[in-house]
Order: sequence, then structure tokens, then C-alpha cells
Amino acid sequence: MNTILGEIGKSAKFADLLKQIEEKTSPIAISGLTDVGMLQIGGALNVFGKKPICIMTYNEIQAKKIYQDLKYFTDNVVLFPKKEIVTYDYIAESKDLPYQRIEALNQIKTKKNLIVVTTVEATLQKLPSKKSLYENELEFQVGKSYPLEEIKKKLVKLGYARYDLIEGRGQFSIRGGIVDIATNETTGVRIEFWGDEVDSIRNFNIT
Repeated sequence: MNTILGEIGKSAKFADLLKQIEEKTSPIAISGLTDVGMLQIGGALNVFGKKPICIMTYNEIQAKKIYQDLKYFTDNVVLFPKKEIVTYDYIAESKDLPYQRIEALNQIKTKKNLIVVTTVEATLQKLPSKKSLYENELEFQVGKSYPLEEIKKKLVKLGYARYDLIEGRGQFSIRGGIVDIATNETTGVRIEFWGDEVDSIRNFNIT
């Protein structure tokens, strides 16, 4: 645990704040904090209250700053960006943005105690339902059988593109009984089949 958050946890006023949250007192107002102080309290509430927290701010620049500052206090934080970057944010559009949103959604799905930093605009943008978003999940287990044609179809539905050799995220390749799927820009997972049965699963570096 971060030492600063540990000291905050010893405060009687902070203990009272936690109690009010547990009792669902609403609204709760906290005043007189600096920008860093607000982040420290948010981080401490996440650690000691063991509840998810959503921090919503006015633009991408501020959201990114809050995210980077919170990373100093805890690794249990994720940035959920909006779909598009417009000129007043002064941040160049990136091809990595859709992957950042997907990775953030995956963390939100799998982690119960998480700090999510986002913007008003991002929360107003519609998302597909959780069911439709994860209906094409792929899970593999050594010794089990999976038809290769079905794997191809699901990978395409998930937005992957087929290549002879994968070079980065969003790509997959099938060569004989070997299926390579990129998980990010530098790492992929290799599934080796014997017929339709999974013989081995391992990670590898994309070169």
C-alpha cells in the first residue's frame, strides 16, 4: 500500500467519511482539498472502502492527468477514453484508442474494486450491451476440441483481421494446425492443434 494512503486511513475524519459511505448517506460534500488531496482521498476510499470508484471530468487532457497522478498512489486504476478526439482537447487521434477502450472495458468487467477515470462525453456515448459485447469470447483449454472454422468466424466477429504472419494487435494467423492471436503490440498467444484438439497453448513475442 502507498504510505500516504496508509496515513490517510488512520485519520478519524477519514474513518467517519467511510462510515457515512457505508451507511449510504447522501449527498456527502468534502471541501478544502487540493487537486492532489482529492486524488489521495479517492485512492484511499478505493483501498479502505473496497468499492469501485468512477471519477468523471470535463475533457481528455484532465482525465489523462488524473489517471497518471492516481497511478502514483495505486495500480488499481483505468482510463476509459471517449470514442473520438476533437480539436479542442489538443490530443492527436490515435489508432490505439479503440484498443484502450476495449482494455478498459475488460478491466471493468473482471475487477470489482477499480477506479475508473473518464469524461462526461465518454459516459454519454452509447455502448453495446454487456451480453452482445462478450458473446463471442474465445476460451481454449488443452485437451478440448474446437472447430477451426468456428474459431476463424469468431475472430472476425471480434474485429480481428487475418494475416499470414501477425505483426501487431487486432491480427490473427492460421498456418496448418497453429493459430496465432495477437493480444497486444508485442505479445501473442499460440494455440497448437492436433486435428481439432488443442495440443498446447503458450505466449510468444511478436517480432
